[in-house]
Amino acid sequence: MKRITLAELPKVITSAELDILVDMAMEHPQATEWHDIYDYLIDHDYPTLRMILDEVQKRKKAIEQAKEDLKSPEQKAKEEREWKEFVKNADPHKFYGNMGEPTTPQEYKDRYGVWPPGYDKEGNKT
Repeated sequence: MKRITLAELPKVITSAELDILVDMAMEHPQATEWHDIYDYLIDHDYPTLRMILDEVQKRKKAIEQAKEDLKSPEQKAKEEREWKEFVKNADPHKFYGNMGEPTTPQEYKDRYGVWPPGYDKEGNKT
């Protein structure tokens, strides 16, 4: 794969150079050359960095869509069944992550139908 170093980074990025930079940004693990370019662009040319990262996002979405398209109808149905079963049997007292979790005891009661641990049947802290 062709690479561009910070010293070789042109003032105006062509589409060929954009492709190289996007490939470098998508590598795992990322090379130090990309980190140097990223640090430079964040301080000196944010619109170019935004353009590169937007293209990275487009490519990642295309990859995910291609993976989804390759799944058979049976695989999709199986995943749907597994997700519904998980949601149906989810333990309201188990930690699944913070995003979207209730922040107050009343929100907890509204979502799960029971008061959170440490509260009695009337919603008073024990």
